[in-house]
Amino acid sequence: MAAALHLSAAGVRVRLVTEGGKAGYLPGVPDVILGRARASRFRVPLNLPQIEVVAGRAREVRPKGVRIGGDWMPADAVVAAPGLTLARQRADPAAGPLPCWDLPSAARTTARLLDLERGTVAIVIASLPYRCPPAPFGLAMRLSRHLRERGRGVRVVLTTPEAHPLEALGPEPGTHLLQACASVGVEVRLGWAPAREALARGRLVGEDGKPLAAELVLLVPAHRPSPLLAPLAGEGPLVPVNHQFETHWAGLFVAGDAAASPYPRASGAAIASGKSAAQGVLARLGLSEKEEGSLPQLDCYVGHGGDIYSRLSVRYPEGPPPVGHPQVLIDGPSADLGTEFGEGFLRWLRARQPGAR
Repeated sequence: MAAALHLSAAGVRVRLVTEGGKAGYLPGVPDVILGRARASRFRVPLNLPQIEVVAGRAREVRPKGVRIGGDWMPADAVVAAPGLTLARQRADPAAGPLPCWDLPSAARTTARLLDLERGTVAIVIASLPYRCPPAPFGLAMRLSRHLRERGRGVRVVLTTPEAHPLEALGPEPGTHLLQACASVGVEVRLGWAPAREALARGRLVGEDGKPLAAELVLLVPAHRPSPLLAPLAGEGPLVPVNHQFETHWAGLFVAGDAAASPYPRASGAAIASGKSAAQGVLARLGLSEKEEGSLPQLDCYVGHGGDIYSRLSVRYPEGPPPVGHPQVLIDGPSADLGTEFGEGFLRWLRARQPGAR
């Protein structure tokens, strides 16, 4: 969307291809898991002035066009933003790990969670990188308070492969998250990753072969490259790009979570990548001489339970890593930041449906 709006403002005809003509709001996933909202609330039709929204599923992307079903839609340049694909898990629906990191899978966890009276809930981050890095910690804290307020004798455990949370941003954000989790009774196990082969069979054991005992496991699955971009992906799930987010296929740009940028997989970074890709498209089409990319402004809201949130604000005043270093400001926790977080969804909605309330 950031790329589409930037290009449209520059006078370029833009077609925005998205499945069903809709957009999804991923920060709504915890609310869906906790039963506070339906997934449909966070998936809305796009209505963007001056931009043609094409309701379809892209089957192939190339520098000169997109294949939708059996039809080829030509273009002078393509910006692909399919995100990352969540690995499929073969799970016993009654006992196996439950993937929960998109809106459809979040909706499937709610009933299991509400039926749990006692025991342990484990939130397991399968591997790095994953989108919305602080979000599992916020989910764990909100879940712990949610269960306590309902008199459930349930313990919440969060596991992460990292030695320290959000370590690419320095020690302070991770320390903030660990202290906040401890304050609401969430146990965090650092440096713990599930064995991949066992997880693919629906079993949860550590790489040391020892099982993780829990009555319910909510899984942040491993993230894979989108099938659209698999030929371009590097050793991991991300696609190598230059500073304007152009791939080695000249004229094909990749923005959002799928791009191998030095920033976290967060919305502010995705917006900046879209603007950078749009600048690259304009330069390639001879409509602009600008070659610099856009630096992201990240404001990540972390729920502590109830309507209390903290905010991690990350800026890169010296430029992108590894030359530039992130500056991090931590605010809260407070109810005022909870209000800000709620207003963020309304801003997101109005950007996609001008006039919506």
